[in-house]
Amino acid sequence: MNELNIYLLKDLSPEVKAVTFAKCSRCADSFKDIARELTETKSQEFHEKWVVGYGHSSVAEHAVLSIAIENVSILATKVIEDNRLASFTEKSTRYQIFNKDTYYIPEKLKLDPNLLQIYTETSDYIFNQYEIFHKKISEFFRQVFPKEEGISDLQYNTMIKSKTCDVCRYLLTTATQTNLSITINARALEHTITKLLSHPLDEMKQIGEVIKKVALDETPTLIKYANQNDYLIKTEEILTANVKELLGTSSPYNQNYVTLVDYDKKAEEKLVTTLLYRYSTLSYQEIKEKTINFSDYEKEQLINNALKHRGPFDQPIRELEHIYYTFDILIDYGAFRDIQRHRMCTQTNQLLTCDHGYETPDIIKKVGLENDYNICLEKAKSAYQKISQKYPYEAQYILPLAFRKRVLITLNLRELHHFISLRSGINGHWFYRMIAQECFKEIEKIHPLLAKYIRVNMD
Repeated sequence: MNELNIYLLKDLSPEVKAVTFAKCSRCADSFKDIARELTETKSQEFHEKWVVGYGHSSVAEHAVLSIAIENVSILATKVIEDNRLASFTEKSTRYQIFNKDTYYIPEKLKLDPNLLQIYTETSDYIFNQYEIFHKKISEFFRQVFPKEEGISDLQYNTMIKSKTCDVCRYLLTTATQTNLSITINARALEHTITKLLSHPLDEMKQIGEVIKKVALDETPTLIKYANQNDYLIKTEEILTANVKELLGTSSPYNQNYVTLVDYDKKAEEKLVTTLLYRYSTLSYQEIKEKTINFSDYEKEQLINNALKHRGPFDQPIRELEHIYYTFDILIDYGAFRDIQRHRMCTQTNQLLTCDHGYETPDIIKKVGLENDYNICLEKAKSAYQKISQKYPYEAQYILPLAFRKRVLITLNLRELHHFISLRSGINGHWFYRMIAQECFKEIEKIHPLLAKYIRVNMD
């Protein structure tokens, strides 16, 4: 019997690592021996034959890249982050102050002097107010939360800054430039680049081109065929036209923040069946037929046995993933940015518009800045309406994070445990805390037995 041997593959390019792992399926040598014989040229030839030629794309998942992206719009970050199989970290609007000289100007507007003037004058006005609000709200918090003994100046100033940024970020437009990092495998990156190159906005196409260029240095074979996709482009164009033809131009009227639009009608029965399935040798249907005769007490005890031993950091077992819920959520763009990062779900996002109005934090009213705040957002709305007549996609850039948008999101019950517990937490932003609490209430209405095991902070 051979001894257990676990080690890291170091100092190898992503493409060589991918081939090293791929060859394991048909080569008896150790990974070290396989890697020792490989060169960059041999690895590229392998990928050309097997990954590109024969479509064994899973090999590309072993090639992992860490990509730093700087000076892209907040709007662009949401397009980039709309990918499941990657890890992202983004510059926070809740903890950092943004510079008024750094906002993206769409290429199409640069060729349209009248709209460009509307766009830049509105952006400059909003950013100037963003700076003024920072000073006034920071002063307000220093009065409400005076420095206590035992707290260092650094700790105190950091606390005041974060509280202030949390309020003022509502004035940041989605054109605000920011930074983010990605850790992603080559297979997922190829899909990401394709989506970016096929996007209606010029900024996304430019980002896709630059990501492809810098990534080719590390993975010259695995992503070189990532290109614009006609299917994605034509589908967007056709369905956009269909909306105008079939739905007309009626104004939205449903202003509920959270609406449960679809769910597993037999969720409790399904969960009971799947909990027993793993530890049985019977088929799903056979177990289901037996559970029909279970009493409510027996079902509750079974579900309780599956969840009662969870520790504070334990996720529920995977059987809960068979249960689904679909929510139509109306949310301000700032809070949407946090919710969108939950990738163990299916999301369908609408464009950002001014159709649903905007949020006003209570602190804005307490400080006496509500009128100035409304002037900012009404200026943004006016600019949006003028720009959107000609450029509906580009018009999104002028809207601050306070404006609401819609997202359709389907989550399984296991992910909802994570989502509701995390986003309802006391340290979270007030708006997405409310969204998480409302999601919990919707589940509690229809499936109280399942809801009672979800950890939620309703404070």
